Amino acid sequence: MRGFLCLLCLLAGPAMAEDSTTSGMIAARGLGATQQHLQDSPADPSRDMALGAVTFLRGLEDAWQARWRIGATDPLIPAPILGTALPANPAPEPMRASFVNDLSRELRQAMQDSRAALQSDDPDAALILRLDDLWLDVDADGRRGPSESLTALAGFPSASEGATIRFDHADIAWLRAYTHLIEAMATLTLAFDPQPALQRTIDLQTEISRQFAEPPGQMARAPNMHMQARAFGPTADRLAVVIQTLRQQPDPDLIADTDAQLRQMIAENRLFWDRVRQEQDNDREWIPNDAQQAALGFALPQGTGPAWLAVLDAAQDMLDGRQLIPFWRLAPGHGVDLSLWIKDPQPVDLVGWVQGSAALPYLRQGLTLGGDVFENVTQMFGARTGMYMVLLN
Repeated sequence: MRGFLCLLCLLAGPAMAEDSTTSGMIAARGLGATQQHLQDSPADPSRDMALGAVTFLRGLEDAWQARWRIGATDPLIPAPILGTALPANPAPEPMRASFVNDLSRELRQAMQDSRAALQSDDPDAALILRLDDLWLDVDADGRRGPSESLTALAGFPSASEGATIRFDHADIAWLRAYTHLIEAMATLTLAFDPQPALQRTIDLQTEISRQFAEPPGQMARAPNMHMQARAFGPTADRLAVVIQTLRQQPDPDLIADTDAQLRQMIAENRLFWDRVRQEQDNDREWIPNDAQQAALGFALPQGTGPAWLAVLDAAQDMLDGRQLIPFWRLAPGHGVDLSLWIKDPQPVDLVGWVQGSAALPYLRQGLTLGGDVFENVTQMFGARTGMYMVLLN
């Protein structure tokens, strides 16, 4: 999850000129003041690019501040935004049942606002970023704390300190693709509505706190499992919220919107790789083509672009139902048609899906997704496959 944070936070840069003006403003004044300054500045392609990037980061900063306020600083679930470890809050506020829904709505709006600023496709648009300038005000105190720098939050290697990146025409499509990905995740969350499940968990925690606030009396003769409850209770709560949320009837309109966001993510990603392929410079690159070098020093294997485009093709085929998702109990040539569920979304019974009975309405015969596409990617990237998958979006 640190890899996700580092990738998403590398997107703010200067407006209008390659003098790192905006980058330095972020370092001195933070994302909020920088966003306001860019909004008040005359529009041009580089200003718009910087505004889109800063707006994107502000959305993430707001989400992490919301988590910090309620003390949800440990990774909640293995997913972007909710899976990032944050600095501890010594005096958290009580959690509201609407917390995740509110967070998701705010993220959706931030992603839409970011894209609204990224409408220009001017090939000369560019922005410069000094990595050391970036920080996120997680505790919302207006000051840069030692654990709020990008390098501290993202776990960058020391070799990346002082690195400078030039985001260019191709990277506009990369950023737009990421806004669609984050919006898709937020929309999917809203489609299942975790608020009722969170309310049940809050009610349980309230009752537990009430019990421990009272003297035990003569009835307290059973074994005391308080230490086990403290150790495993939070994990049990999170699992319960996820399982109970998936049992909800999803909103069909929001599922359709999620599908649309994923398709737009794929389209922007393809546009990004087409632009990267055509680049002939080698100027502080974010994601390089086979003839370029990355500004941060990592090396992409030769042929990364075509290999990732094959992954995108497979994802598109699954959304369209052209390729079926293999299932462990089915005969060869049979699989799950994801497009059928998207058209008629139903609650997700995890036990039923693992066993197979819940998948029955979506099973059919046809071409199943082969493992060759993903095996090719894992062979190319090796132990760093996860990091590169987050990078490539």
